[in-house]
Amino acid sequence: MNAQATATVQTTNDASWAVEHFRRFWSKPEPARPTPHLSPEIVGRWPDGAVLEGIEQYRGRLMRIGALIPNIRLEVLEHAVNGDVAFIRWLARGTGRRGPFEMFGVDRIKVSGDQVVENIIHFDTAHFEQLVGAPLSST
Repeated sequence: MNAQATATVQTTNDASWAVEHFRRFWSKPEPARPTPHLSPEIVGRWPDGAVLEGIEQYRGRLMRIGALIPNIRLEVLEHAVNGDVAFIRWLARGTGRRGPFEMFGVDRIKVSGDQVVENIIHFDTAHFEQLVGAPLSST
């Protein structure tokens, strides 16, 4: 590899680290705990149409989900990385008001350097409401 190609590789964003960060976070979620991996300007796009901007709003929804499902855990089933974007297909497990459940979803995470700048979350909100007994929009 020549010097110019090496310099290009070193300056290119790579979202590979975000997959492991996601895996660690969701193995024992603590959304209130500070993390340097969230950009202060993070944007979370949720399947109910909510666009939450900034760490406070982003973490607020995660904390509300944690309050509804205290034992929630997400398992990374598959992932793909394309430059500064990671796609993660996951399986959520937890206990909602209606008992234990499993649910699938996908996150699309965009990074800039070592920070998450955008997360687009996809899952069936009607299924979530049925399992948890509360609408996502109240989170």
